[in-house]
Amino acid sequence: MEYDRYCDLTMRGGTTSGVVYPLAVCALAEHYEFKSIGGSSAGAIAAAFTAAAERGRAEGGFTKLAATIDWFTSGKDAERWRLAQLFQPSGRTRALYRIVVATMQRKSTTGRSAMSCLFFALLGAVGFRAKLALALMGALWLGGPVLWTAVLAPKSYERWLAITLVVLALATVPLVLLRIRRALPWRAWLVAAIPLVIGLAFARHWATAAVALITWLVLSFAGASALIVTYGLAVQRFLHDNAERIHFGLIPGTGTFKPSLLDRLSGVPKSTGVPPLSDWIADRLDDLAGTEEPLTFGDLENINLVLMTTDLSEGRPYRLPWHDENHWQYCTECLGHVLPARTVDALKGDEETQACPLHPATKLRPLPPNDKLPVALAVRMSLSCPGLIASVPLCRDGRVHWFSDGGITSNFPIHFFDSLLPRWPTFGLSLQAFPAGDDDEIWLPEQDASTSGAPYARLGSTRSFMVSILDTFLSWRDTMQSALPGYRGRIAHVRQHADEGGTNLFMPPETILRLAKRGERAGQLLHDRFSRQSETDRYRWIRLRIAMREYQALGTEVADRTAMYHDLVERFEIPAALHGWFHTPPSGTDPCGPEISNALTGAGDLAGFGPYDGAPPVDPDLRLTPPE
Repeated sequence: MEYDRYCDLTMRGGTTSGVVYPLAVCALAEHYEFKSIGGSSAGAIAAAFTAAAERGRAEGGFTKLAATIDWFTSGKDAERWRLAQLFQPSGRTRALYRIVVATMQRKSTTGRSAMSCLFFALLGAVGFRAKLALALMGALWLGGPVLWTAVLAPKSYERWLAITLVVLALATVPLVLLRIRRALPWRAWLVAAIPLVIGLAFARHWATAAVALITWLVLSFAGASALIVTYGLAVQRFLHDNAERIHFGLIPGTGTFKPSLLDRLSGVPKSTGVPPLSDWIADRLDDLAGTEEPLTFGDLENINLVLMTTDLSEGRPYRLPWHDENHWQYCTECLGHVLPARTVDALKGDEETQACPLHPATKLRPLPPNDKLPVALAVRMSLSCPGLIASVPLCRDGRVHWFSDGGITSNFPIHFFDSLLPRWPTFGLSLQAFPAGDDDEIWLPEQDASTSGAPYARLGSTRSFMVSILDTFLSWRDTMQSALPGYRGRIAHVRQHADEGGTNLFMPPETILRLAKRGERAGQLLHDRFSRQSETDRYRWIRLRIAMREYQALGTEVADRTAMYHDLVERFEIPAALHGWFHTPPSGTDPCGPEISNALTGAGDLAGFGPYDGAPPVDPDLRLTPPE
């Protein structure tokens, strides 16, 4: 059948986990032509690249897509960190970004110590007065035990007082240190013990040493508290003054960032000419599609690309391109912060009278219709990871709407292209952690197994409990949808370790290649299963039986209520407020009354078929849902 050479594809978000997808897509492209492609967050990047490669298939689009992995993994020295180099802060956010990057350093991967990088990052993150206050606190911490033992301590003690002090020190200090022993690495403990060791060298009495020990512990806690309060207030003040200016994210996606010496000491990789994230995406889209001008949705012709974004101002998801004609406006200053200039110029909107609420000196312009909308803009609206990647502002009705990560509302929109009776399968590429006791790198569930197709995670700690709450909050609908018969057997789950994907910006090339090869195997498994006619027939038969159950349930409901709605159609006078629903405003009752009555009768006849033997193990709901 002609339809057996087509497929749809949806990919889950996951920041750097997107490196899983290129080779998986290329494996599927050997047999299938992609008709509809969707995703959100990092999945939106992969979906757009897939659509662009399909558009440029004749010019080697999928060969270029596979070469993306080569680019990430072929570099030497500083070029090993091309993935991390895509994430470039702005001038306003570089100080805060240094701290984030410093915490990601590992001796085993980057060769840098997180503690040493964090020292330099924190040093450059506050102003002169805060530095002075911290320096005074540090001097007191360093000098406190020495000052006590060398100058302030009495030469003799009452026996009872000496015993009390020693017992107090021996009872409290080891207990506290045992409680917090894992908070810092052993090298940090050696550094922290320097003032204590120097102080004890001057001690001439056990009681003096005990007080020095207690003093060191108290001053250490005081110093740590001062550090936390100082930087906490600095971050709070920065976000209060700049959150809107930086679009609620450290990484704008475009700009001219060059790492300074302090950036390098904090763990920011050396620049090797890698462009910022938004620029790289826009360039790759045009290269894959073989276009000279910025790729638009209209350029994709018969390829249906759908991306998910979240309007945080309205608290709802949106599909891109827009479900209907959009009435959105943009500000060149706002979009210039998150998109390359050539993408903003491609919008070609004429200035209107209304000014941007964020930049009163700049006039708003209308977004172009869907066919002229740059794909790079839609991708950028979908991947705005909260806090890390800046959100995208658009305007409507004189108000700013902030668009953020599509994964907030649907991180795996497997429902995008589905129907009761699909012509071809919608494949899914998903991501999950390794379950306890299961070392399989890829999980492709059986198509029609009666057991649950949902992933399982053992909650053995408070952290795993909290992470599970967040995952459930964000993905419960996608998880339940993915477990249904007729869905589950076409979704390949690629498993990741804790140091793979996610927000691990500093994945070595070996790790990136391992993930990409794992994705390739997932794509090959889907290819092998559905390129067999018996498995494709099996998939369609399962969907048919589920659809027939839903048709029968619908027919039963309609049959029970046909008389009520026949009567309604005959007597209901359509009010003037609803005349806008019609091309020709009606006078009196519904002008389509006879057709509606016939449709009700026909739908009610469905109740006469069945019941069917061999019902699927799950009975889904057939319901109306609002457009996204």
